[in-house]
Amino acid sequence: MQEDFHQAMIISEEAKKFMLFHSVAPTPSHYAVAYCYFTKENLSLNNKIDLQLAAYKSLDTIFLDSLFVEYLSNTQQIEDKIFTPFGQTLSSTLAQLDHQVSSEKAAISHLNKIGKALGQLGEYKPLQNITTFLLNAIGQSQVQHKSLSTELYKASQEVSQLKQKLEESRQEALIDTLTGLLNRRGCEKRLQALSLSQTHSSLVIDIDHFKKVNDAFGHSVGDKVIQLVANIIKEHAASDDIPVRYGGEEFIVVLSNKSQQFAHSMAEKIRLAISTLKLVQRQSNTQLPPITVSIGVAELQSNMTWSTLFNNADQALYKAKNSGRNCCVMASMIATQQPENAY
Repeated sequence: MQEDFHQAMIISEEAKKFMLFHSVAPTPSHYAVAYCYFTKENLSLNNKIDLQLAAYKSLDTIFLDSLFVEYLSNTQQIEDKIFTPFGQTLSSTLAQLDHQVSSEKAAISHLNKIGKALGQLGEYKPLQNITTFLLNAIGQSQVQHKSLSTELYKASQEVSQLKQKLEESRQEALIDTLTGLLNRRGCEKRLQALSLSQTHSSLVIDIDHFKKVNDAFGHSVGDKVIQLVANIIKEHAASDDIPVRYGGEEFIVVLSNKSQQFAHSMAEKIRLAISTLKLVQRQSNTQLPPITVSIGVAELQSNMTWSTLFNNADQALYKAKNSGRNCCVMASMIATQQPENAY
């Protein structure tokens, strides 16, 4: 087990030097990729890094992030292959060290008693010298063990911090940074906790003519519009609902244990609240055109998947777009046919 610890420490140091040499930020994801590279357990990952180094002589964060997503984005895999074994090795080594230190303390106590007894008997002076030598040797060993123990506890704390940062990174990976809503991956994660046998509904919300806003006023204004729409959606969503920025100017809201009729009522409230927004570009003091949204509403039926639910809501959204926009349409009110693309 001591050999396992030393090997893990060697790999950890190599990973740190590797990131420093290539001027890569030592984030948990980058560390995980570098650590796996030096374990040589994933040949495909190693081959890609070797090819990158052979072609460009360097690595960058984009490349390492892509490897993390491809090979290590499963955080359970990182726990199983990196942090858990390393932490177990540290704990085992520390336990062995503590046991050894306890044994040394007991030995010192016995030797001190022997030394005192021998000191009273002059003819056993050579034995007393041997006792003194053993006491000094054990004392030096204790100093070394104390230093090693300090380093081990420090390494253990670093592993705990890395695990915490990894968990934080995992949570951040589920959130859309612009709006604070869940992203697509976060939505999938939350849906795993919901039962398909219960009644759930979905809204698919799309900002009307959003490209025109971007083209006329710039992406910074477009981002502000997205944030304002997201805030209104959050204000109307209940604590057990799942509001999501699904991509671009499209949002999804999963309404847990709520009917299509309830969802349609909520969709109307969201639509009306957004339509009352009055936005002005500060630099030019120009008022933006009215911001509106189209919304498709659908309810989860028996033997239906989440994908089917979202597709039905999306079909209702297309119908809303083709009906002049700035309206809400329920999937149950339209025929199940593919409408024309109105975007």
